[in-house]
Amino acid sequence: MPTKKQPVDAIRHVVSGLEKPDRIDRYLRNTFPDWGRKETSKLITASEVELNGQIVHFGSWEVQNGDVIEIDTPPEPLPTGFTALDPAWILADDGEIIALNKPEGLLTEPTRWGEGVNLWDLAIAHFNCSLWLPHRLDRDTSGVVLLARSDDIGRWMDMQFRDRTVEKYYVAVVHAPNKLAGEGEIRAHLDFDKKRPDRVKVVRSGGKWAKTVYKAAPPMDDKQLVHLWPETGRTHQLRVHLASMDAPILGDRYYGDAQSAPRLMLHAAEIWLPRRYEREPVLYSAPIPPEFKALYTDATDATDATDATD
Repeated sequence: MPTKKQPVDAIRHVVSGLEKPDRIDRYLRNTFPDWGRKETSKLITASEVELNGQIVHFGSWEVQNGDVIEIDTPPEPLPTGFTALDPAWILADDGEIIALNKPEGLLTEPTRWGEGVNLWDLAIAHFNCSLWLPHRLDRDTSGVVLLARSDDIGRWMDMQFRDRTVEKYYVAVVHAPNKLAGEGEIRAHLDFDKKRPDRVKVVRSGGKWAKTVYKAAPPMDDKQLVHLWPETGRTHQLRVHLASMDAPILGDRYYGDAQSAPRLMLHAAEIWLPRRYEREPVLYSAPIPPEFKALYTDATDATDATDATD
């Protein structure tokens, strides 16, 4: 019996690693992040995706472990520009702790399927040694990421992040007008959205408690600069907390309008590590990206920000 001849570049992928069934469009985006969201949607719309031998007509079709996905003509990966760690990203390296300025659009670590160009792998290749990654930033967020060279320092840093002794400062440009005061706190429980598991929402009960301290600059037209000090480290915490105050971050493709800015306007500007052994506390800073100053002319360097607790 004749069999279907696959093109040279065709993909035959067996679904694995799922804890529960997932939408096929989301699974494809997570498994092949370099394709991009639009190209993945186009594949399904053009009937280019087969699931267990049947053409997929809707992105909502569910896949589960063991299913077979076939794509005759996969899209070209989006040009990421990230083929090696740029030495300009190195903020500090004392032989034990490395501080990097992660660019927006670069994964911090591989996806759960071990795929995607990411900062961690690029750093391991650049420094030619194993490295600990005690914390993460969203792909679309830029700013300070810390890595540890040794197991002892890695475990110590991991404990500091878990115990919330690390102070973190972010800057964001958000939509205005909104419900933010001049300064204050946002306290809300967060949980993953059951309908859209890649997103988080505010819940009245259950979930995990989250707190963000903020200080807002005066609005400029329809935008506003906000200084943020998260006291917890929940997934998408700052993005969801701000959206809950009618202040979505500009450029946020999940909780706002992706077309409102050239990128997600969220930057991890500072991390302050506590005293370690006989060493004094250490501050790591990443300069505010030029896109912030282009969009909001009063955006200042992280070192110029006034601490909300002063």
